[in-house]
Amino acid sequence: MESQLTAEIPDYERYDYSLVWRGRDIEDRAEKELVRRWAAASTGKESALDLGGGFGRITRVLEPYFEKVFMVDYSLAALKRAARTLGKSTLVRSSLERLPFEDSTFDFLTMVRVMQHIPWPDRLLSEVARVGRPGGTFVLGIANEAFTGYGNVHEHTLGWTTPEGHRVYVTPLSRYGSAALKRQEVRGVGAFDNRLGRRLGRMPYLSGLDVATARLWPLKTMLFARFTIEKEGTFNRPAVVCGCGGRVEGGRCASCGREYSGRILDLIAGQEEGTVAR
Repeated sequence: MESQLTAEIPDYERYDYSLVWRGRDIEDRAEKELVRRWAAASTGKESALDLGGGFGRITRVLEPYFEKVFMVDYSLAALKRAARTLGKSTLVRSSLERLPFEDSTFDFLTMVRVMQHIPWPDRLLSEVARVGRPGGTFVLGIANEAFTGYGNVHEHTLGWTTPEGHRVYVTPLSRYGSAALKRQEVRGVGAFDNRLGRRLGRMPYLSGLDVATARLWPLKTMLFARFTIEKEGTFNRPAVVCGCGGRVEGGRCASCGREYSGRILDLIAGQEEGTVAR
């Protein structure tokens, strides 16, 4: 039975998020470069997790830097698009309410342009801290609330609902963080995410200029915050956790025997052809 939180997730199956990036090459390159730099500087290189990865835009950036890369998204349609372009990443269909991984699994975690659709940010941040390894890195990409028309909000606030039914929440950057998530730095991009930038999108050096001025984050429309995970614990080997609580390795749950076939490990429905076989 779906939980109340899962039931709040809009229908993403008929929504192609990749279309959002048409004509926004400068912004796309700038965001990827910020993540790439932090991934390259990560002290742990075994495992990375991209939350709400959609069609794999940011996940693709992580693949060269980590031995094992996992991407979680709720949309089966988006995961199928990601499967066509990603290399070694493990693709998982799951809600973000309870991440399907053991404690202290990942060295590096990213969540870019996702939190604005989450009505329960504290729960999700707790999950990030739980599955992240001690000393690991978490990169959060959110809109700068100063440019949303909700610059005076102090809490996670519902701003508007898109024509597709996607609820958009606005939250100040100061709202994010916890005892286990210590913010280290903030950067910003988006100087050319406008009509001018769309006209000049073929000029690659403009994304470099945007990144070079990333320290001027209060003036940018998109913010990226890097957190360090500060907690105690021992590392677990990266693996998806089945609904029964067992580890899924080699396409099969070691506890209940459930077999997963195909590129996508579907933990939501399990009935779509080509994803899960019982």
